[in-house]
Amino acid sequence: MSGEEEQIILKEFHERLQDVAQPHMDDQYLSRWLRARRYKIDKAEKMYREHLTYRKKMDVDNLKKNFKIPEVLDKFFPAGGFCGEDRDGGLVFYQVFGRLDVHGMMRSVKILDVIKFQICMLEMVEDTLTAHSAKTGKQAFGMTVVYDLYNFGMQHLSKPVAEAFVQFLKMFEANYPEILKKVIVVEGNWKEVLVQHIAPNQIPVHYGGTMTDPDGDVMCKSKIRYGGVVPESCYSQGIPAEILEQMTSADVEPGTSLGLEVDVKTPGAVLRWLFKTEDCDIGFGVYKQLGSSNRYQDMEEVVPCSKHNSHLILTDGELLCEEPGKYVVRFDNSYSWVRSKTLRYSVEVLEPTDESLTGVEGDVSQFTDNEKLQELTQD
Repeated sequence: MSGEEEQIILKEFHERLQDVAQPHMDDQYLSRWLRARRYKIDKAEKMYREHLTYRKKMDVDNLKKNFKIPEVLDKFFPAGGFCGEDRDGGLVFYQVFGRLDVHGMMRSVKILDVIKFQICMLEMVEDTLTAHSAKTGKQAFGMTVVYDLYNFGMQHLSKPVAEAFVQFLKMFEANYPEILKKVIVVEGNWKEVLVQHIAPNQIPVHYGGTMTDPDGDVMCKSKIRYGGVVPESCYSQGIPAEILEQMTSADVEPGTSLGLEVDVKTPGAVLRWLFKTEDCDIGFGVYKQLGSSNRYQDMEEVVPCSKHNSHLILTDGELLCEEPGKYVVRFDNSYSWVRSKTLRYSVEVLEPTDESLTGVEGDVSQFTDNEKLQELTQD
């Protein structure tokens, strides 16, 4: 395809997205979405509009401004970081996932907080690349990623970690296109490979170059976050007795979901939840009923349903209900065909004019083994 043909398609792409136009949607930005779909404009438009849905569901703009990173993630998660430039003047990002303390992290941090943290990291990466492109005047967009597999082992191949990694990759590919320019894996003759793409003075001494931090640190820890072992003092200590007494118990059978219907009467009310499972994880999501149907696929998914490590850590959260109506809190075990999940939960509604919480009694209808539950579990 010629450059002239690409410009014609790009112009049409701008016109198609006029209803959602934002200042950051310049030619360079929209070209990334077109390249990701090989300039098939219908597919690129579908991809971008799905990205907008993702941003709304995950409340991305609010996360960027207000998400408070849990101390354990901030101190011990190997987030990596930008360090130096490649020989083309592009930024280099070091990924040090092999240093992740899987055992400690799973027992100290909620999966949802890890997802939120990853979203903030991806947003930071995109913003950094955009700023670098503007600063240098280069139209080329993308980064070189150095994957350090040091200490990568079987713990990183466990099912929960693999599932979380796949979820991250899907989120990355669908919402941050054309960010990766080149990937270099640190193994074998990695030093020779690195200097082919990155000048020695742009590589930390730890990776075979000459760069150090101002204090002489050869690993450049001021730029690359290597994480560390999570102290056992950070592990979840179980459910306090005073909270346990207020929670309801339920068994969610294999292949089914437990739905709790919540009647929110006032705009601006806050729906809060707290839950813990025994032995195994469970899926969780919140839906808003749009009509008389009790099928999840006919409802609006306001908190995306995903698995939580609630067998390792007490899981909580809240939702600002901007509109009144029927909401359904879903505990999902439909993906498991063998294991029943023993669940303890608390669901409450905080009215904007009240200081007290309205609990399960009276406002939450529990769907058990009746016809309504059967409809809810048919996805």
